[in-house]
Amino acid sequence: MKPKLVYFLSNVSIMMSALFIPNYALALGGSMVEIGLVGSAYGFSIFFSSYYFSRISDAKGRKGFILVGLLCSAVFFFLQAMVETPLLLLVVRGLVGFSLGIFTGPLIAYVHESGGKMGNLSSYGSMGWAVGGLLAGCIAQIGESFFPLNPLMPFRVVFLLSGLFYLTSIAFIRNLPEMDFEPRSSPLFPVRLFMKNFPIYTSLFLRNLGAFSMWIIFPLYLVDLGASKLWIGILYFINTGTQAVLMRRLDPFDEIKLVKWGLLLSCAVFFSFSLAPNFLWVIPLQVCLAFSYSFVIVGGLGHLTKRNEEKAASVGLMNSLTGICLGLGPILGGAVSESFGFKGVIYFGTLLAISGLLVMVFKSK
Repeated sequence: MKPKLVYFLSNVSIMMSALFIPNYALALGGSMVEIGLVGSAYGFSIFFSSYYFSRISDAKGRKGFILVGLLCSAVFFFLQAMVETPLLLLVVRGLVGFSLGIFTGPLIAYVHESGGKMGNLSSYGSMGWAVGGLLAGCIAQIGESFFPLNPLMPFRVVFLLSGLFYLTSIAFIRNLPEMDFEPRSSPLFPVRLFMKNFPIYTSLFLRNLGAFSMWIIFPLYLVDLGASKLWIGILYFINTGTQAVLMRRLDPFDEIKLVKWGLLLSCAVFFSFSLAPNFLWVIPLQVCLAFSYSFVIVGGLGHLTKRNEEKAASVGLMNSLTGICLGLGPILGGAVSESFGFKGVIYFGTLLAISGLLVMVFKSK
């Protein structure tokens, strides 16, 4: 139970920080391109650290990496509140992503080796996103009343609280025993592992690349549709709260079919965002988005942990590919929005999701 609570608190902090990073960067004087670069620093650092530390944990054990990663995360999440320029925010977000890559794969592997189900674990992550999004929205909205002359303070309070959750997580994990497992080594460049799981990795990569191209501008798009900071938090809560309820019910289903249905639904939802006349129309779309993501992530994690002996490495590679999406997506989203506006980014993300669906349909067995 304690590792799941750590996963929950970690995702509370991740969502609290991520929700208003575009708005925070804009308030610091960043351009759309600079906002994209801030997001890319976070994603690429996850890419470099996630597979590396997950691979080592398959040979050395899980607990040490989990503790070090949580401690680094606490420090770097706190530092987000101290930055004064978009460049400093870029550096700190890179450190945040690196720290997350240290412990996420080992933590997921630890839960699996202790008998936990991936759908159940994923639901704790989504509950964290739901609580984090709602907390961030409420704190930022209330902060506007308390700090009317300093537009940065509401965001900084959110970042400080997110760091505090990581300090709390360390107390939960400190006394946990190391799980018995058979040490396994993986090559630094996991060609065999990637090719073995090619349809899953490639389809999820394309879907997530499209998604993260949109998410870097999505809070700004919601503001453009008339949403307040509180409503932005509520809209994210609707999505992630639905995921939390749904994910724990998906473990019995066929993993490949889940991924296919998730990709199909993603294509429909992504495109539908462009049709919303105001932010209230996004409410049902957030519910549908929750179904699409739940299907994709539970199916993908379930398939990888059941099919591969290198459990942490297979999950770490998926996280690393997600890190590439987190790195490239904001750059692409920022650049496309600079030239074609918010809806141009949505159409671009939809095309990438369609490409991922085609890979899964024609390459999976």
